[in-house]
Amino acid sequence: MFIDPDINGIYAENDEMALGAVTALKGAGKEPGDIKIVSVDGTRSAVQSIADGWLYAVIESNPRFGPLAFETARKFLDGEPIPDKVIISDRDYDTTNAKDSLGEAY
Repeated sequence: MFIDPDINGIYAENDEMALGAVTALKGAGKEPGDIKIVSVDGTRSAVQSIADGWLYAVIESNPRFGPLAFETARKFLDGEPIPDKVIISDRDYDTTNAKDSLGEAY
């Protein structure tokens, strides 16, 4: 497998891609932290990979927004006022919080 020797970072659109990159890097003889990998999702396995040193950061795309979405839709359909903006709070995981936040990742 060829890994560009000048590469120093990887952006993955989801955690599965990031974990696939980790597998490729391991196969190429790289060590944890040699290449910074950032991903989007927030799965438990990706947060664990941060704790293990393979991933640099993960930005959560939380799938648990369903109740908020349905409550907002219900209010709208019932003619109740709803805010102009409904903000879904996601988290960011990195080396400073991955171990302590592992139980909160989905």
